[in-house]
Amino acid sequence: MPAFRAVARRVAGTGRLGVQGLLRAPDIDQVLAVLAFIALLVDPVLLHKVTHVTPVMGVLAFVTALPLVARRRFPLGVLGIVIPLLLACLVVFHPNRAAVGIVMLLVFTVGLEGGRFRSLVVGALMAPVVTAAVLITGQRGNLLDVIAYSSLVLGALLAGEALRARQALGRALAEEAAHEREAAAQHRFDEERLALAHELHDVIGHALVAINVRAAAAARRERKAGRAEAPTALDEIASASAEALTELRTAVKVLRTAQDGPAPLHPIQDMASLADLVAGVEAAGLAVDLDVTGRPAALPASVGHAGYRIVQEGLTNVLRHSTARRAQVRVEIDDCAVIIEVADDGRKRAASFLTGGQGVRGMQERAAALGGTCEAGLVNGAGWRVRARLPLGGKGSG
Repeated sequence: MPAFRAVARRVAGTGRLGVQGLLRAPDIDQVLAVLAFIALLVDPVLLHKVTHVTPVMGVLAFVTALPLVARRRFPLGVLGIVIPLLLACLVVFHPNRAAVGIVMLLVFTVGLEGGRFRSLVVGALMAPVVTAAVLITGQRGNLLDVIAYSSLVLGALLAGEALRARQALGRALAEEAAHEREAAAQHRFDEERLALAHELHDVIGHALVAINVRAAAAARRERKAGRAEAPTALDEIASASAEALTELRTAVKVLRTAQDGPAPLHPIQDMASLADLVAGVEAAGLAVDLDVTGRPAALPASVGHAGYRIVQEGLTNVLRHSTARRAQVRVEIDDCAVIIEVADDGRKRAASFLTGGQGVRGMQERAAALGGTCEAGLVNGAGWRVRARLPLGGKGSG
C-alpha cells in the first residue's frame, strides 16, 4: 500500500521517527485507519469474545475506522463520530483494547491540534463515555475499571496538550531567534554605515580642507603679488572644495541618521603614523608642534586608530575654523590610558560652525566606543582645544 511504503521510507531515511514526527507524517492517517480496522476485528478474536469475523463486524469496523483519515483536519468532529460507533462495536463484538487505543489516539489528537479550553471540555465529556463503555463491556463493571480506563484516556489527552504547548514554545523561541538575527543584521548594517560616515568625514574631509586652505592662501599671495588671472583659478578651486565639503557634510549626516550605537572601529592608521599626518597638515600651511610621550606602536589597534582620527579631526578643525598659524599636539601614553590634546591660540573664523558639527561628534563617539571621553571647546576665551582620554582597558580596546 502506498501509505505504508511512504511511512517506511520516512523511517528508513531518518533512522528513527519520534511520536511527533510519526503522527504528523503526510500519509500516517491512512495507515492508522487501516491499523484501527484490523485491530477492531482481531482484538475480539484474540480475547475469545467471538469465534469468527462476521460481515456485520467487518462493516462496523470499517465505518468506525474510516473517519480516522480526517483526524488532524477535524479532530473534534472525528471524535464525535467515532465514539458512538465504538460503543456500537463494543455492544456487538467487544473489541475492548482496540477501542481504548482508538479513543486514546483521538483525544491525543484533540489535545495536540486544539487549544487548552477544548482539551478541558473533551476531558470532562470523556468521563461519562468511559463509564458507559465499561458498563457495556464488563460482565461486572466497577469503579476501578472506570478509573483505570479514564486514566488512560485523560493521560493521552494531557500528552497531546503537553506536546502542543511544547511546539508552541518552540515556535515562539524560533520567532524570537529570527527577530534577534534580524536585529543583529540591522545592527551590523548600522555599524558599517557609521564606519563609512567616519571614514568619509575623516579622510576625504581632511583632504578637502587642506585643498581649500592652500588654494585660498595661494590666491591671497597671488593678489598681493599683483597677478589677476591666477587668483581667479585658485578662488574657483577654493570655492569648489568648500562646496564639496558642504555636500560631504550632508552625505555624512544622512549616513548617520537613526544610528544610536557606539562608533565601530576598523583599524587602518594608528598613532605611530602621526608624523606623516603632521607633515601633511604642515604642507597645508599650519605649523604643528608634536609632542609624544610613550610608545604609540605598543597601543592596541583600536585605540591607536581612534587616537589617530581624533588628532586628524582636531587639526582639520584648526585648518578650517581657526585663524591660528600654529597648533600643538600632545600625546601622553601610560599603562592606563592615552591622553590626547590638540590646541591652538587662534580665533574662530567668521561663518564657522564648529560646535556640534559632525567632526566633534565623531571624535566623541570614537572615544565613547572605547570607554573614554572627548571634550572640545574654547580655552580662556581664545583658541580651541580638543582633549580626549582613551583608557587602555576600555570595552573596545581589546
